[in-house]
Amino acid sequence: MNPKIFFRSIILMCLTFIGIAVFWSIAKPQQSKMSSAPTLLEGENPYSELFIPTFTLTDINEQEVTESILDGEYTVVDFFYTSCPLICPGMSAAMREIQNATEDTSLKLLSISIDPEVDTPQKIKTYAGAFGADPSRWKFTTGDPEMITILLMGMNFELGELNSDDGFRNIDHPSTLILLGPDRHVIKLYRYSDPDQMEELIKTARELAG
Repeated sequence: MNPKIFFRSIILMCLTFIGIAVFWSIAKPQQSKMSSAPTLLEGENPYSELFIPTFTLTDINEQEVTESILDGEYTVVDFFYTSCPLICPGMSAAMREIQNATEDTSLKLLSISIDPEVDTPQKIKTYAGAFGADPSRWKFTTGDPEMITILLMGMNFELGELNSDDGFRNIDHPSTLILLGPDRHVIKLYRYSDPDQMEELIKTARELAG
């Protein structure tokens, strides 16, 4: 073999090995870093864009209530109306369960009537009393239809049309319990009728507001 060709081959081979070594010295730490990163960031919240906007409502004592009651607090929120024949009593019973299971925490509860035409403060007060609501922790409110719509829109909810053809005031409305953080953004939505989700909600609420 020609000596020049032989030495040139040796040099090319050495350069190749050096190039491979440099590549792996750079790529290996990057691969290690990528493999250690979770697919989803820890603590990522798929509901983070949902929130309760600013509002002005009226409570059972005919006092003005604003979003300030939510600021800095962990709160469970639901939407109801007192003449609701099926869903609302079940939701309110679930809220009572949450209230009782978290009585040694700072967790707050807020129920908002979507039917201000019928749900006067006095009527809501009677309804709240029937469910054993602790007024120091569980507040019942209502407001004008436009305000209720704005609140629902903040969480991508809609309010259905009133239907009373069957003798009941049927209004299609959210049937989930909403856990809010201190910044009024949604932490998670829960089905009140699912025992596992209720257990998770109470556990999470106790951990956050304990």
